[in-house]
Amino acid sequence: MGGGKTQFAKGIALGLGIKEPITSPTFTYENIYEGRDGLTLYHFDLYRSDTIDPDIRDMMLESFTDKKGVTVVEWADRAKEFWPKHYTLIDFKFISENERKLDVKEK
Repeated sequence: MGGGKTQFAKGIALGLGIKEPITSPTFTYENIYEGRDGLTLYHFDLYRSDTIDPDIRDMMLESFTDKKGVTVVEWADRAKEFWPKHYTLIDFKFISENERKLDVKEK
């Protein structure tokens, strides 16, 4: 918690031309934001999920197939079995109170 995941999602939203406020979907599990040129940000937060509800799984799988969509999943390790064949994993490491190191891996 407090690792910068939602802040990172805000940066992606900015790049997609999304102007509305980006908030963590901790209690709703998913927020969808429409950007420019038909681009969509699917933002999931699985912090409160020990197991993945079938409805959440279906929403995630649908987001993975949107060719004009970007899917961000906070606490993604809780849904490894649903990840698409190819994805980018970004691990946030605490360096200090105001500094993080991002470990980016293409899978």
